[in-house]
Amino acid sequence: MNIYKEAETIAKEIMQECNGDRDTAFDLAHEHCDGHEIAIYYYKGIKFCAEHDTSDGEQWLEDCGGIVQTGDSFGQIACRIAFATLLCAVQSEIDELAEAAQAA
Repeated sequence: MNIYKEAETIAKEIMQECNGDRDTAFDLAHEHCDGHEIAIYYYKGIKFCAEHDTSDGEQWLEDCGGIVQTGDSFGQIACRIAFATLLCAVQSEIDELAEAAQAA
């Protein structure tokens, strides 16, 4: 998976769904990323983390209270990191689309 293409696809879908409202788009981004296969399936999350730079997602999680929760398995941690990384990429794309819409 190419994270940038996936994030762009998700962001465009979300912006259409909410008629370009950035705040609503950010809320929807969380829902879309939370339901994404990399956030649900351990294998997909682990593979994603192995193949992508997850620094942004890890930092986002640290800012939200930490990456690891008591009792987590390796797969749960990987899915959480994958989710956060995708969320950051989608939010970045939403910002770009919102700025482009304002400039037009």
